[in-house]
Amino acid sequence: MSVRQYKIHTNLDGQDNRIFDVTNGKLRFYAPTNLGITITNNIWSANGIGVKGSSNIVQPNITFGVETFGGSLKENYDLLTDFIQTVMSVNFVTLEYTTESYTVYADIALSEQTKTEGYGKNGTFSETITFEPITKWYTFEKLTFSTAENGEFLQNTSKIYGQKRSINGVDQSISGYTYTNTPVPSYTYFGEDDIERFSRWNIDDGIFSFTATMTPLVGSSMDFGLAFLDENFNEYTAIVLKMSSIPQTIQFNTDVNDEYYNAVIGDNIINQFSALDFGRFRTRIFEKGTMKLVNVKDVEMSIKKKVDFI
Repeated sequence: MSVRQYKIHTNLDGQDNRIFDVTNGKLRFYAPTNLGITITNNIWSANGIGVKGSSNIVQPNITFGVETFGGSLKENYDLLTDFIQTVMSVNFVTLEYTTESYTVYADIALSEQTKTEGYGKNGTFSETITFEPITKWYTFEKLTFSTAENGEFLQNTSKIYGQKRSINGVDQSISGYTYTNTPVPSYTYFGEDDIERFSRWNIDDGIFSFTATMTPLVGSSMDFGLAFLDENFNEYTAIVLKMSSIPQTIQFNTDVNDEYYNAVIGDNIINQFSALDFGRFRTRIFEKGTMKLVNVKDVEMSIKKKVDFI
């Protein structure tokens, strides 16, 4: 059986993320406590007869043993100091927890770190560290989506839409769509009036936040972003920027602990919170349904989905 693996991320979904391998590195975590949950129940009882009310999941603090494996007292002191100062310099960190069956994540804040004296020949530190959970647990997935566009007709790889198209000078009547099978089924679209219907993706339950980096479509309207539809295809929220110029990219982070809505224009990253279409931005709670791209060519997303117990 494989050993459980722990890593600490300083900014899991950011480009400046620093990763501490606290299983295989020179500073290691071991003997965790309280990886599970505590449930509080409201129960009313009299004479041995009870009625159960609501329940609430409480995530208890997580404590690890910490051991340093440097070659000298100075190196061990630097390992511990660098780690603690780095963790204290950010709003929160993310614990990555991997077993042979799954990988999950928890956003945590430093609560307590003991400090004793280095011991032994190399001056090893043996301490305990405690984190208070912010969000525990969730899965983390990176996805890329692209908008489908009408292209040129290719004899073997085009899906043809509409009632009549001229192919090699000959009109052909077409009901619905047809396509030709090829050894590599990679298709272009030709003649489709509602091409946007191929730029929608299913959204599952449990997604509570995401980051997104989008490339705007040139020649479209000046509204760029993402729209979310329920299972009846009604829009219940949308994160859309109403821009006056087309940026190179647009960046969203819906996590309430690290939220931003930015546009990259030239060499500058500009806060675009005031450009949000608040008439459409109704909630950050995402339902099961469909996501639609709004005047963007492609989007790279990092999605967090809640897991209550592991």
